[in-house]
Amino acid sequence: MGIELVKIILFTIPYLLASSNHISLQQRASELLEKTDIVASAPHVLEALVDPYPSREGEEKPMAFGSLIGLLQRQLQTEAASGWKLTCIPRVFEPRSKATDAADGEANGSAETSVAPQHDFPTINIPSPVNPGPKPLFPEIFFSLYADQEIESVPPTSTVAASLVRDALADTINILNFNRNAAAKILTQMDNFWTPGVFARRETAFDKLRDFSSDASTWKPEDISVDAIFSQICRLPASEHRLVYYHSLITELCKISPAAVAPSLGRAIRFLFRSLESMDMELTYRFMDWFAHHLSNFEFRWKWGEW
Repeated sequence: MGIELVKIILFTIPYLLASSNHISLQQRASELLEKTDIVASAPHVLEALVDPYPSREGEEKPMAFGSLIGLLQRQLQTEAASGWKLTCIPRVFEPRSKATDAADGEANGSAETSVAPQHDFPTINIPSPVNPGPKPLFPEIFFSLYADQEIESVPPTSTVAASLVRDALADTINILNFNRNAAAKILTQMDNFWTPGVFARRETAFDKLRDFSSDASTWKPEDISVDAIFSQICRLPASEHRLVYYHSLITELCKISPAAVAPSLGRAIRFLFRSLESMDMELTYRFMDWFAHHLSNFEFRWKWGEW
């Protein structure tokens, strides 16, 4: 079982269970997790080559994360232990059984009920081995600027929402590379596509998150969007598209929603600036190129006195 096939299986499981929480699907999902654990939990031989924070043994990293599929494997195992709640995925509709339809028909005085036809999904044949394409198959590292900090402005890495939301935003960013305006607009509205109440209200100040009650979400949509873009900028050994696309995407976000994005972007810059000494040299150059490009688009306005 290859890495790409394991990734497809792991990302498919939560959406299938969100559409139908039948006990048979849960059992099947648990069986799949047992099979994927061998590949997902094993360290990749090339993982050290794409580590954004290369360091000597024993040195503390700004943020230490392993491969994406290894992280997702652990998140799904935790989700399985809690009964597959999958709270971040919205339930568009709840499937109705024939018994429920019949009961509703009798309550309305009608013995006959119209039952929606059931359709079987076609069989999906996955080739073996899976052809990864012309690109070298390096492991994906979960890169984040805000994860697992004192205040959870993004989903913590212990929850499956961290991987699912990141994957959806990364796909949106990379698929819409031909239209940065449309991509930026979707990123500013990303909270509309998930369960209501999972994210904090837009433009909520970071300092106000401290005053939230324990049962209220502190996940900022702006932080999550900025985090997703920088995960693509800092992807090793190379980004999916030219770096200038991601630069322009951040610029569009600042133009569309400056009051919401600017504070999140400022905290991202401060984190990256503090981490420059620990970052891979390639990422250091990428940060400098992006920062210079970003400032040139805004007349080089910055709080230079504080720096």
